[in-house]
Amino acid sequence: MDEQNVIKEFIAGDVKAFEKIFYNYSRELYFVALGLCRDQALAEDAVQECFVYLWSHRTQLNITKSFENYLVTMVKNLILNHLRHLRVAADREEDIVREIVFANTEEEEDFSSKLDVVRELIDSLPESCRKVFVMTVIEGSSYADTAKNLGIAVNTVKSQVRIAYKKIRDAVKNGTDNDALVILFLLLLKKML
Repeated sequence: MDEQNVIKEFIAGDVKAFEKIFYNYSRELYFVALGLCRDQALAEDAVQECFVYLWSHRTQLNITKSFENYLVTMVKNLILNHLRHLRVAADREEDIVREIVFANTEEEEDFSSKLDVVRELIDSLPESCRKVFVMTVIEGSSYADTAKNLGIAVNTVKSQVRIAYKKIRDAVKNGTDNDALVILFLLLLKKML
């Protein structure tokens, strides 16, 4: 493939040239994105967004060096911007939960102690149950991915999650700190949205 001619044809609006560029670089860009985010769907979205942007801005392209480096940089920036957005959202998460839980109280209790209760509940789970619960519920990994990573059956993952929920629910029900359950519920709900 004569890259310079294909790029010129692409900039002129040639769909066949665009397809050549897509087929030549999309796989590499996918693996670059996957290496940064470790999320197949996000990596695919980043590559798709890269090529959509590339097509819609083709007449404005000003590539002074390698076209491949240009595309890799674009995908990296898309992934890093997404991860940055997630980090900002996570930073705001505690404030949102704090507002919801303590909106009607005159005196705000120590929020970190409430989170400690939630962490203790999760840490009190048996090790295998805790690993499965954290991977699937807290980190948002699918049952299939969790099963593959831990070398166990998908049904075992489902059973362990069910056991974890029951143990946490029972611990909170028997305890005096029901605010911890509210916090856990809100945090888990936020992860699932």
